[in-house]
Amino acid sequence: MTTTRNFIWAMIATISAFWFAMEPQFFTSNNLFEWRSAMIQYSGILSLILMSITMILAMRLSMVENWLNGMDKAYRIHKWLGISSIALGITHWLWYQIPKWLVMSGILTRPTRQHGLKPAITDFNWEVWVNNLHGFAANIGEWGFYLLLVLLIGSLWATVKYKPFKLSHRLMSVAYLLIAIHSVLLLKHSYWGEPIYYLTLEFVFIGSIAAIYSILGFVGRNNRHSARVVSTRYFPQAETMELVLKPTTAWQGHQAGQFAYLRFGNEEPHPFTMTSSTKKTEIRFLIKALGDFTTGLYDRVKMGDMVTVEGPYGRMNFDLNKPQIWIAGGVGIASFFAILETLAGKTNHPQITLFYCSRGIDNNLADKINSVAYQANVKLTMIDTQHSPRLNTERIINQCGKLADHEIYFCGPEIFSKKLKKELSEHAFDIEKNYHEELFVMR
Repeated sequence: MTTTRNFIWAMIATISAFWFAMEPQFFTSNNLFEWRSAMIQYSGILSLILMSITMILAMRLSMVENWLNGMDKAYRIHKWLGISSIALGITHWLWYQIPKWLVMSGILTRPTRQHGLKPAITDFNWEVWVNNLHGFAANIGEWGFYLLLVLLIGSLWATVKYKPFKLSHRLMSVAYLLIAIHSVLLLKHSYWGEPIYYLTLEFVFIGSIAAIYSILGFVGRNNRHSARVVSTRYFPQAETMELVLKPTTAWQGHQAGQFAYLRFGNEEPHPFTMTSSTKKTEIRFLIKALGDFTTGLYDRVKMGDMVTVEGPYGRMNFDLNKPQIWIAGGVGIASFFAILETLAGKTNHPQITLFYCSRGIDNNLADKINSVAYQANVKLTMIDTQHSPRLNTERIINQCGKLADHEIYFCGPEIFSKKLKKELSEHAFDIEKNYHEELFVMR
């Protein structure tokens, strides 16, 4: 993640340098309207470029997943770049509106417009055509911004159900296209033909392709497979369903720790981790009742039903050359089932300790975890947080020894992970290098 953050900051620095080359008077001028003009362009360009990257990340491209080391990482970056682009969009809007409001209130005097300036590198007729579209561009940009702002608030609001959440993301692509048209038409004429101009156009072009790709429903289409429901089982204490699917021959298998999107009937696809061994032809999932879709799913899904499987995604690769500490919170145990089954009968791997932490543990599910852990020669510790203290670093050290000798893999609630990482950093554990987690939060 550090490499990705550095790349994004380097890109922002490059864009800023290109922009500043076109606005050398920015730090020497004392004219508010000159600052306004420059900052409208700067905030708008940065917002548009970050928004373009979020469009690309939403395409679920394998090359992007490989680069970011997992689709979960891509979605985390997608989320925060989206929020950042909206924040810059708000800044852009405020730079445009506040001076105008101050002029209307009589606090500021509107500057005298200069006419007759023509950029030397462009054809006059093209310039006139673009100028005639300024009013149109301003209007669609404003409506696109308002639409995007409403959709962002809706998508981040936890009470919004998954189906409207997915629809809001589809509509975000429409809002992006409106903003892209707005931005291209309202770029300063003095920028035309300069590096900042061509860089902006390149991002708009790629982002627009990604937005249209999403609107047309092409995301994940080439990675979809049909599968039949073989069996289901419900663990009532854990409120978790086991689902077993038999995919078509087009399915090429998966790796331990990967996930797939499942579509039942006309429902929107939802992501779930595959718990079956990588050697088996059937795919198994553990699905906990956590929201409007998963609650009651066990009653809706029957043997013989057809399900669309999209995937596999994820890059939670287990490096078994060092001693391992695996930490599962609740349904996060699903990420470890596949590797446990893959290790069944093997004794030549380094020491592995698995901590399974859950608020209430289903006896049948516990028996299943115990069985696969025993066969894989993995030391298992179950912690029922209803009756026992929560797992902390001190307990891990007491049970496993020196942390620096281990790789730690985590899958569970984000708040649990943050607490653990804070404690681990206090013990000088190299989190960036030796702490691996699945950021399985899609909103």
